[in-house]
Amino acid sequence: MIRLAYPFLLLAGVIFLPLFLTRKTAFLGYPHLSLLEAEGGLRLWGHLPQFLFVITIALLIVGLARPQWRKVVQHERFLARDIVLVVDLSYSMENAMGNAWPAADGPRKIDEAKKAALQFIQKRENDRIGLLVFGDETFGSWPLTRDLGLISKKVGRLGATFYGGTNLAQPFVKAVEHFREMGQSASRILVFLSDGEATIQAKMKEMIVTEMKKMGVHLYLLGVNLRKENSDLLEIVDRTEGRFIAAESARDLTAAFDEIDRLEPSRVEIEIQGKSQELYPIFVLLALCLLFILTLLRNTLFVELC
Repeated sequence: MIRLAYPFLLLAGVIFLPLFLTRKTAFLGYPHLSLLEAEGGLRLWGHLPQFLFVITIALLIVGLARPQWRKVVQHERFLARDIVLVVDLSYSMENAMGNAWPAADGPRKIDEAKKAALQFIQKRENDRIGLLVFGDETFGSWPLTRDLGLISKKVGRLGATFYGGTNLAQPFVKAVEHFREMGQSASRILVFLSDGEATIQAKMKEMIVTEMKKMGVHLYLLGVNLRKENSDLLEIVDRTEGRFIAAESARDLTAAFDEIDRLEPSRVEIEIQGKSQELYPIFVLLALCLLFILTLLRNTLFVELC
């Protein structure tokens, strides 16, 4: 689709060109009838410079209006894994490690979660990562993207706001939906950072396990000071053959990241919306070529502009 950046400049052409075409030139007559007969044969050739001059001005005006080719879309194919990062922002994550309160008594759980998440993102290269955060509701902070610098900034800003209680079921549902809608890689990975301080209804657990297996999602639970007793999150991990990692354990984190790297990436194709492609150089170049032709005519064939 072609559009003009400055369409109002076309008004200059609407005003100027009609005035130029209708202008009158002085005429003193012919001293001899033979000259009148010669003029009749050259009339068509004599109007050629005027025609070329009008086209030149029109091209320059269109060039000044900056024609652009919009929506230049490119397709990029690469090998990648699709990873959804889910971060718990319930009120319990504001507590210090060990559930001490206030958080000034030690590092907050959210700070440990952010540290683990940022370390995870730094280990990625060509993978696509999406970010979900949750409390009593789940929010899509950013869809799957290769812009890992942006995801790192998003994660780095977490912890200023918290969202009520903990709904552990909804993030799984939203993550599976996101894989279904935007996922392209055969390697689907869900990295879940939470302290797990909530329960999940048995019926909902069954649905989550079924959907995760159906989608082939690899689950990695990064537990932040997570209590292992009667943890519904750990049950989902076990039933989906996922992996539990203590977020505060550097050794476990490194081993988990290496394990993810061994998962086979698959081909992904994304659309890249390019910037507008400027077309005005084409019009300006054509106008300059016509000016050169006009100059050549005037200086070699002695044809005066009308």
